[in-house]
Amino acid sequence: MIVTSKSELKGTPRDASGPGWTSLRLLVKSDDMGFSMTETQVLPGAAMKLEYKNHIEAYYCIGGVGVVTELDSGAVHRITPGMLYAPNAHDRHEVRNDGSVPFHLICVFSPALQGDETHGPDGSYASS
Repeated sequence: MIVTSKSELKGTPRDASGPGWTSLRLLVKSDDMGFSMTETQVLPGAAMKLEYKNHIEAYYCIGGVGVVTELDSGAVHRITPGMLYAPNAHDRHEVRNDGSVPFHLICVFSPALQGDETHGPDGSYASS
């Protein structure tokens, strides 16, 4: 059984960040669960273009408000606490936080992340 806490993971290689985001990797590939789980925050004013070519992902909002735009269709979704969004076809999308507090998400990735990834220039993570 895996039991851990945020305080144990803070400041380790599982505590990743980049321009406009932070991501605490709660479960990673080495945990042998077949998927990874992160607690991610998109910071106020941040916008990120993403396309997870090597992963399928799902996001569950637990705080803040974000706007997700499907870049191919132009569809816009306002995401609030209690909502899930899942780019199930490796959809190119933009995530934007226009609010004053972090857009706070629990994310699941398959295949699992190594744990220290940051986004490449195309908005994806390398294959695990």
